[in-house]
Amino acid sequence: MNRRNIIIGGITLAILTLILLAIVFIQPTHAISITFDKENLSAKIYRNTDKSTSEITSINGNSKIQLSDGKYIIKTSSKSGSINENSTEFTVKGSDENISIKTEYSQKFMSSKINEYRSDISEVLFAKYPELKSSFILQKEIILGNDADWYAASYQRGVIDRNSGDTYTVILKKENNKWVIKTKPQIINTIYNTKDIPEDILSETASRLSPFSTSS
Repeated sequence: MNRRNIIIGGITLAILTLILLAIVFIQPTHAISITFDKENLSAKIYRNTDKSTSEITSINGNSKIQLSDGKYIIKTSSKSGSINENSTEFTVKGSDENISIKTEYSQKFMSSKINEYRSDISEVLFAKYPELKSSFILQKEIILGNDADWYAASYQRGVIDRNSGDTYTVILKKENNKWVIKTKPQIINTIYNTKDIPEDILSETASRLSPFSTSS
C-alpha cells in the first residue's frame, strides 16, 4: 500500500469517526417560538437538569431559538421594572414548541399608572355611580392589559351593619384616550354578564382582586 492510499484511508477513517461522534453526541434541535404578552421584555433561558441549572442564552422580545430535548426555565424581566420577574418552566421533547409567557405588572408600575390616571377614572366612575364615592370603600385597584389600558377596582360597603362582606368590582378601559366603564359594580363578572371584556381580563381581575390574593 503506497503512501497516497494510506493518507486517503486515514482521512476516510477520520471522517467516519467524526460522523459517528456527531450521531452519538450531537442532539437534534427544535424551533422554539417564545412570545411575551407585553412589549420591551427580556429573558434568560436556563437548561434545567437534575444536577444543575445553567444559563444557555438570553433574548429580547418575541424570539425563535433552537433547543435540543430537555427541561428549561425562562426567567423574564424588564429593564424598566414594569413587571414582576417570573419563571416559566417548559420541556422540549421531539418537536417544535410555542411558548407563551404571561406576566403581571409590578406594584410600582401599577401605582405610577393609577396615580397618573386617577383623576380621569374617578371623574368618569363617580359621575355614573356616585354611591361608590359616598357609601363604599375602595379595597383594591389594578392596571391590566398588554398596553396598561384596563383598570379594575373592588369596593365594599362602608356602613358596618349593611356590610355583608361582599365586594363589588368595576372594570374600565381606555379607548381613544378616554376611560370607558365596561361593567357596572357587581359581585361576579363573567363572559355572560359583561360585554366586550376579554376572558383573560376577567380572569386576571377576579384572581388579583380576590381578598385572598397575595398580589395586588
